Amino acid sequence: MTDSASQLASEAKSTHQSLKELLKAHLPWDREVEFQRKSLRRLYLRLLFVEPYARESKDAETHLWMQTSYQFISNYKQNVATLDRTLQSAPRHQPRQSNHGPVEYRKLMQRFRQFLAEEEKFWTQLVARYQRSFALHEAQHILSILNITIPDDLGTPNGSIGGHEGVPNSSFGRNQFQFPIEGNTPSPMSSAEREINLAILSKAIVCLGDMARYRELYNEGGGRPRAGQEDGSGPARRGGRNRRGGAMSYDSIPRARNYDKAVQCYDQARLLVPSEGNPSHQLAILAFYQNDMFSSLLHYYRALCVRQPYDTASENVKKILNKSLDQQAKRTREGVQMAPDLGDLPPRLRVESFKEKVVLLHALWRLGSDKSRLNPIVHAADVVKDFTALVSERVLPIDAVTKVIVLSEGALWKHRMIRDTSPPSNRRSGGIPDPATVESQILKHVLAIHQSLLEIGAKELGFPPEDAAENDLAQRITAAFRRTLPALRVASKWLLANLKYVAHATPPTGSTQVEEIPGVFVSDMPVFWQHFLLFYNALYKLFPIEKLPSLLSPLDEDIDLRGFLPLRSLMIGDNPKIVDADMHKGSGSATIGPQGRESVHPNEEQLMRISDLLKDLKNLAESPDSPIHLRGDTFVLEITATAPDAQSQAKAVGAEAVKMPVTPIVLCPDVLDLMPLETCAEDDAITDTGHTDNDDPVEDAFRTVLNAESQDEDEELDDDVVVWDPRSNFTCFVSTCLM
Repeated sequence: MTDSASQLASEAKSTHQSLKELLKAHLPWDREVEFQRKSLRRLYLRLLFVEPYARESKDAETHLWMQTSYQFISNYKQNVATLDRTLQSAPRHQPRQSNHGPVEYRKLMQRFRQFLAEEEKFWTQLVARYQRSFALHEAQHILSILNITIPDDLGTPNGSIGGHEGVPNSSFGRNQFQFPIEGNTPSPMSSAEREINLAILSKAIVCLGDMARYRELYNEGGGRPRAGQEDGSGPARRGGRNRRGGAMSYDSIPRARNYDKAVQCYDQARLLVPSEGNPSHQLAILAFYQNDMFSSLLHYYRALCVRQPYDTASENVKKILNKSLDQQAKRTREGVQMAPDLGDLPPRLRVESFKEKVVLLHALWRLGSDKSRLNPIVHAADVVKDFTALVSERVLPIDAVTKVIVLSEGALWKHRMIRDTSPPSNRRSGGIPDPATVESQILKHVLAIHQSLLEIGAKELGFPPEDAAENDLAQRITAAFRRTLPALRVASKWLLANLKYVAHATPPTGSTQVEEIPGVFVSDMPVFWQHFLLFYNALYKLFPIEKLPSLLSPLDEDIDLRGFLPLRSLMIGDNPKIVDADMHKGSGSATIGPQGRESVHPNEEQLMRISDLLKDLKNLAESPDSPIHLRGDTFVLEITATAPDAQSQAKAVGAEAVKMPVTPIVLCPDVLDLMPLETCAEDDAITDTGHTDNDDPVEDAFRTVLNAESQDEDEELDDDVVVWDPRSNFTCFVSTCLM
């Protein structure tokens, strides 16, 4: 190797500084600027492919994105916005200044779109080249899904990679982006190095998704509106060729943008490395583009509830929740009810109104209730009531049922493990209860949603279809019950994973005034366990476990929830050891997608879900923290009385929790057992050498502190940042750049 890593890094730093100076006096498409940009890119590519494991190569992929792609995208965006504002503010019949007219705007947009098309070519080839150079076979099927094919020789003139709009296939064969010679790339020598490679590849796929997102956002063809004017705030477009008046033509109706390609990239990047939060963060941005606050909130929680959380998501969640509170405050001022009666609305509007209620509930938990004048406890009960009705009547889509469960679990995880660095805002600093009270409310809601599914299931099991054959177990599954099974599995895994935490939240037996005991408690836990028994005893008798097929391969919900920490890797296939075992076999599909399901009938899948539920039930009954026990062929509830000294200890522990200060975004160490907050604080002071009861590396990940940057409460969400350190395995990253 002619250049050492230190020489390459030093030259890259100098070249970047020169590029920054050039951009102060030159346009981004000037030849001198472009030459310097490509020189800088070539240096980072050598660090990535020739010296991938050197200390100086750390963050090379981040610098490659930020300094040679995003910096120029940001420059173009700023120029486009400035020129657009000038055009909109100028009087219609007043002569415009030179270089500030519609012609200049079209030229600038053409240059911008051409730049994005070229960048998409580069990142597509980078993904293909990186996967091949480091022999990342587990990502092969992901490239196939993204329509990125790898020819036998990337250097042949006729090679092709993918088939993208505006991206000629023939251009991929030439080494026009000056990649290093492929033979100089060292192979990974350890699983840690291979994890580095996978994380970098996942990030490159996210960058490719960003390019697809920008290309669609700044595509004004085919009747699309200008960027930022999707809500109709921009000037009316001319009605096509119908200039003689008359009816409005179809061209005057803005065309909806299609971000399917970007979504596909983000989804595949998330599936490739489920422990990274950045892909989910980008999915949240797309949902926000489409004004889908429910999905955006879900993706932001998913970006936080992983081993490598994306800390910017915590601030962006606050902005979404602020928007929900503002809407509710406006309705309150105008005397408009949020939802008069969901039963009186069409199904689609019922679902949308319910989703708004869910987002508002999360806002009340995090930001307080003074602004909205709503009681979070009463509102949570309304949400559960609507949820029960929508699920029972088969109105709520199956995936939405599971998403409601995941949202509540994500909110509890975020509240317990990631604390805000500052009060929500000056205008909403009042009305926020202490953290233990909020935690109790969220935990109660998690269990209430689960209990709702148990009640629906018990009701459906009590009246199986009359025409069900005696030996056909699948026919005993009613339509309403079938729709709840994926969500029931997720709720079951959470309960099993957090059983010790739930046990600590159960109030002491014999306490007549639970509210006087500080800490995290749910007063009606016995009611939950009674519904739990009612459902599972009926399920256990109606579906003999020995007659059910075993669930050995991941189902849709297993794949989607990989890396979701509140479930403690209990979903099928969410096990790092399984990934390691299949890593070098040349077929990575076993680590990402479902296996052997092509020949499985949908009815058999439902029976597998029931089998897995009963398996969780037996594991729960065998746990020392469980009040559920098997007696003969029936599960019973056995709650022992709490001794006075134990009750006193609970009081002391709870009092300590209330005195705990709200710390800057801190991840508590005992993430696997989800012990009370005071326990987290105590264990954090214990040295690692003395902590031997849990050797799971995930626990060590949450001993690090995430530095949070304060951000303005502007209306636009922070996005586009793709920054993390994949080499720091099992550590939390900090975003170093905000848009």
